[in-house]
Amino acid sequence: MGRWQKAVEGTPSKSWVRAIDLYGGGIWKELRTEHAALRRGGVEIRIVSAGLGLLAPDNLVPAYDATFAPGAANAISGPRGAVQRNRDWWSLLNQWPGPWTGPRSLHATVKKYRQSTHIIALPAAYMAAVLGDLDALLRDEEGLARTIVLATPTSAAVRRMPRVVDVSGDLYRALGGTRGTVLARAGLFLAKKLHRRAADVELAAATLKPLRAHIRPFPVRTGKTDDQVSRFIQSALRKNSDLTASPLLARFRRAGFACEQTRFRKLHTAVKNNL
Repeated sequence: MGRWQKAVEGTPSKSWVRAIDLYGGGIWKELRTEHAALRRGGVEIRIVSAGLGLLAPDNLVPAYDATFAPGAANAISGPRGAVQRNRDWWSLLNQWPGPWTGPRSLHATVKKYRQSTHIIALPAAYMAAVLGDLDALLRDEEGLARTIVLATPTSAAVRRMPRVVDVSGDLYRALGGTRGTVLARAGLFLAKKLHRRAADVELAAATLKPLRAHIRPFPVRTGKTDDQVSRFIQSALRKNSDLTASPLLARFRRAGFACEQTRFRKLHTAVKNNL
């Protein structure tokens, strides 16, 4: 940690940027666009950074390369003991004041802003990394009562938390973005919709529930053998030999059948060569 701190603090300050401007992809572009309006509406954002700890969007930071996501080339932890190493690292980051102002842990943030509602919405690897921080929150009844945690139904990391709202991954089709950002988007949706009432777990769950009405269910398709797929392709090509694989696969799927794209293309090529 000492070497990491020196490397970060030794980076020329003229190259530092706002934390919210550092991250690309996912939900960050929208957050940059909405940040000022969210703040005017009473919604504050905090960033859980694997390299720099808990940050406010306007904190100036250097570029860095670190993540809690397991298996990544820039992962904080190695292949063994990843979860515990990430938790230990987050604990060290909590103790590093750095050049930033404001609380450096989730619990310290909840403790400082007693009148606010707090929504914690993190990907699984990041949630697992901050569990020690959340354990401190469990011992703070007043702070816990003003906090909810958003998690996917399959997440085991937060089951020790008593105030969890399940957020199904397919809600991204109602909230926008991807499955990877569905928790953050759900958190923003609740913050804007409910404001301080978002701390009511039942109300938060009930507010998300109607979104499911806007989700089209995934089609249920039946798998077919290579012979069956080939016969389908052959029949279609005999009627129109110019049919390429993509529109033919779309037709196959609309008929209620399943086939992976690469496999379908190979079978299409084989059938066409033998016609």
